[in-house]
Amino acid sequence: MFLKNSWYVAAWDSEITKAPLSRTICGEPVMLFRTGAGAVSALEDRCCHRNLPLSMGTVEGDCIRCGYHGLKYDAAGTCVEIPGQKLIPPGARVRSYPLVERWQMLWIWMGDPARVDEGLLPHWQSLDDPGLVRSNGNDEKPLAMRCNWQLNNDNLLDLSHVFYVHKGTLGGSGTDIPIKTVRTQRGVRMSRWIAGTAPTPIFAQYLDLKGGTVDRWQAADIETASHCLVDAGFAPAGKIAPEDDAERSRYVRFHAFITATPETPSSSFMFYVQARNFARDNHELTRQVVTDFRRVFFEDIAVMEAQQRVSDRRPDAPTIDVNVDAPPLAMRRLLAERIAAEAAA
Repeated sequence: MFLKNSWYVAAWDSEITKAPLSRTICGEPVMLFRTGAGAVSALEDRCCHRNLPLSMGTVEGDCIRCGYHGLKYDAAGTCVEIPGQKLIPPGARVRSYPLVERWQMLWIWMGDPARVDEGLLPHWQSLDDPGLVRSNGNDEKPLAMRCNWQLNNDNLLDLSHVFYVHKGTLGGSGTDIPIKTVRTQRGVRMSRWIAGTAPTPIFAQYLDLKGGTVDRWQAADIETASHCLVDAGFAPAGKIAPEDDAERSRYVRFHAFITATPETPSSSFMFYVQARNFARDNHELTRQVVTDFRRVFFEDIAVMEAQQRVSDRRPDAPTIDVNVDAPPLAMRRLLAERIAAEAAA
């Protein structure tokens, strides 16, 4: 159902303040709080005494105190104080989850703590590229999605849908151009090169382009379990070869970093960041990008939630596969293999 030995985004770092935050991840209630020293802790969201969620308690220095009988836990989940008694029973603790704070996101490991590996964080190093300006989605909470998290993978690996779902922003020509699918060590890459076409509508608007012919590219790299880097852009027709990735940064290039965190089998959260290499000093455009792509994501979510409703109503309804399904199907096979291996172990 879920791949546990993987990193997921638990929250934006800005979400964790002096009050505890409750969030369900991979079906498990988790409570996050920031200590007096500024570190963030993620604990099982329950008191080991009478199971009241610790998120209903209060932060005291580097500890969290239960709001029912006052048991106090440190950042590692160990009970360090019980009002009215000196002896703390053996086993008075709750589970603690490994966390990594990176790119203004809090990454949580829901699986075996002995298998924690920071090397399994996504290859999103371009978020640190000073040549790109970011438009963050962390000014608000993550986007709630009433659908299974793998539908987000399907959607991002099927970029042909942009010509129908996002006609006025990301659409355009190119639906008849074949896609290339590559299964990588940690995921799946989908790519498409569209030669001699008009620029992507939303980028043409941003750059005030009037006509002209360009070569466009679309690519989506997803790493397990749900971390996607979308690479899109264009160059004047004939200026670069389709396989010349390094040259793309000399022209209009846009990256979208998108990940879905599973909540339950039928609900999840989306976290996203955009980065671009053009009009870097245009702060108004940065704000506009946030607004525009939030609308784009809501269009995607409406589609995925509708799919979930139909699947819940008719779980055995027959479906077919077409050519554009190759990348999503490859990713689902990879995840099924990883989840089965994890369960067997």
